[in-house]
Amino acid sequence: MPANFFKKRALTTPGQGPTIRTGMDAYEYIVNISKDFITLINRDYVYEIVNDSYCQEMSRSREEILNRSVAEIWGKEKYENSLKGYLDKCFAGEEVHYIDSFKFGPFDKYMHVSYYPYRENDTITHAAVFSHDITSVGEIESKLTNYEYRDPITGLFNRRSLEVILDKEIEKAKRSQYEKLRAVLFISLENLAKVNQVYGHEIGDLLLENSGLRIRRTLRSSDYVFRFAGSELSAILSHISKNTDAGKVAQKIFNNVSVPYRFKGTDINIHCHIGIAVYPDDGGDKAAIVQKAASALAEAKKRKMDFLLFDAALHEQAVARLTLESEIAKAFEKGQFELHYQPVVDTSGKIHGAEALIRWNHPERGFIAPMDFIPIAEETGLIIPIGRWALFTACRQIAVWMKKHKLYVSINLSAKEFSDSTLLEAIRKAIKQSQDFDPAYLKLEITETKCMDDPERTIQQMQNLLDFGVETFIDDFGTGYSSLGYLKRLPAVTLKIDKLFIDALENSQQERDYLTHIIRTVKSRKKKVLVEGVSSKKQFELLKGMDCDQMQGYLFSPPVSAAEFEKLLVRKTLL
Repeated sequence: MPANFFKKRALTTPGQGPTIRTGMDAYEYIVNISKDFITLINRDYVYEIVNDSYCQEMSRSREEILNRSVAEIWGKEKYENSLKGYLDKCFAGEEVHYIDSFKFGPFDKYMHVSYYPYRENDTITHAAVFSHDITSVGEIESKLTNYEYRDPITGLFNRRSLEVILDKEIEKAKRSQYEKLRAVLFISLENLAKVNQVYGHEIGDLLLENSGLRIRRTLRSSDYVFRFAGSELSAILSHISKNTDAGKVAQKIFNNVSVPYRFKGTDINIHCHIGIAVYPDDGGDKAAIVQKAASALAEAKKRKMDFLLFDAALHEQAVARLTLESEIAKAFEKGQFELHYQPVVDTSGKIHGAEALIRWNHPERGFIAPMDFIPIAEETGLIIPIGRWALFTACRQIAVWMKKHKLYVSINLSAKEFSDSTLLEAIRKAIKQSQDFDPAYLKLEITETKCMDDPERTIQQMQNLLDFGVETFIDDFGTGYSSLGYLKRLPAVTLKIDKLFIDALENSQQERDYLTHIIRTVKSRKKKVLVEGVSSKKQFELLKGMDCDQMQGYLFSPPVSAAEFEKLLVRKTLL
């Protein structure tokens, strides 16, 4: 840039066509004829040179601008929030280029602005500012941006917008002295798929859009609503004073979304669950906050809660659960599952049978309790192959023990396993491959609660198994919802009384009377009673006096490996 480019002020009057006159050099002429806005600002942030285009666009004379500060011309807020920062960078020797919106009279215009350090004798004395109007380009880009950042069905911001806006809100929170918190809400509309199926996608899309509008009306104008994916919406709360404020807003959203829609004389209900994460408590960046909000939503769904704030402890449990889920399949493939056996004894302490209990021998964590992985296996469907493995393994063990001992082995089945139409065939095959022993030595166990999921189907399956020779025990009896009168319909010979009924047996006559009544009622139906969880000699004596048939518990032995169980078999009694 020539050294004398800005040396002389433009002398023409705004509105007159610039011409080269006496005293005006070529550089000054170029400055004034340019359609760009050109100014020179000194280190006191004061205008020293402005060109014609700038004056015309500002609708001010040159005298109204020259020797006045940038803050005076553009206002203190605009100056302090953006212009001063760019000027300071320029005075420090940096070229600055950016796009921003500026108010010219009643109009907002998008300007591309460039700041160049202006030097005299190698010292930066001014900022030379060039800017030009790109409003028409901005309008075209805005239309294209609508396609890129808006959801076409609901008109809401989309997932990409969430990422951009959340980044900006986090940056604002970092700079703000007081408004440090931001909340992200994930809102899952649960039954839209059913609405689509019953009423069609057009109605479903309409309800999705309207749900977004209901959420929008619930929030303040400074908050944002997005369509994240499918039937999931999300929101950013930009002004909350404490974490629990987000919960209050979530409850309002839930209430508003849940108001039924009336369609052709029918109420259509949209149910939702909401997960909440708060910056910076739940994470320091966009990815962490989004992930935590999603985690809270998953937990809210699982617990059937209206909304749930992210909880670090719950999150760690969820992560551990996912880790277990991924490891269960590998454990099955690598043979990490084992069967342990807990003896079942009669009132003399002699072993009559054993319950086969699955154990996961993890190479790093050691033995993992069944309650920690069986429910996951049931949810993922892995319980079927794991259960089949347990069945075939137990049958092979029965065949080995039958050579010297006559005792049964029972295995536990989930409701899914028990209702499987191929169960009986699998049992036939397992017994056939294990020296074709008498099916009476194999017992199955299913909990009373699971029996009640589909009682008629359960009764039919139990009868089919009994006809083949395999008895089904009703496990944890007394903890479910069936009445004692229901017993006569169950084709089960043995009921296992849950340990819940004997925990207070030693210290409560009322508990003893109650258990005595249960045992008498069961036996009056010509059924046997097996009490589990026996842990003391006094409990054993009390149960023996109640005419209990068999017992099981740590008083006799904990679950042990097949090799250790064989050592128990050589003993005449476990008392």
